[in-house]
Amino acid sequence: AVVSTQSGHYGRGTHVFVVLPRTADMASKTLHNLNVRGKRGNIVQTFPAVEYDFVPNDLTVKEGDLVHIQWTGSNTHNNGPNGGDGQTGDAGEGTGGTDRNNILEM
Repeated sequence: AVVSTQSGHYGRGTHVFVVLPRTADMASKTLHNLNVRGKRGNIVQTFPAVEYDFVPNDLTVKEGDLVHIQWTGSNTHNNGPNGGDGQTGDAGEGTGGTDRNNILEM
C-alpha cells in the first residue's frame, strides 16, 4: 500500500538507480547479496523492528566471488512525533535525526 503522506518526499532526492546487465567477465562468477536491516537502538527501543543486523548473518565468499552490498541510512530522519513510520524517537546513541550503519573491509 502507498501512504500518500509519505510518497511526496521520494521525488525530492537526487538519487539515480540504474540496473545494468552483468558484464561478460562476471557471467561465470557467484554473486552474493548482503543487506543491512534494522533500526538504531537496543532490542527494546527498536521493537517491533530489530536492531541493526546483516542479512545473511554469515556469508562465506570465495576468491573471485562478487558481493552486492545494499544498505540505507539517514542524516535527516524525522524522529519527532509523528515520524511517519510509527516508530518515532532517537533511541540509542548518535546525533538526533540520524540512522546510520557501517561496513568494514577486513
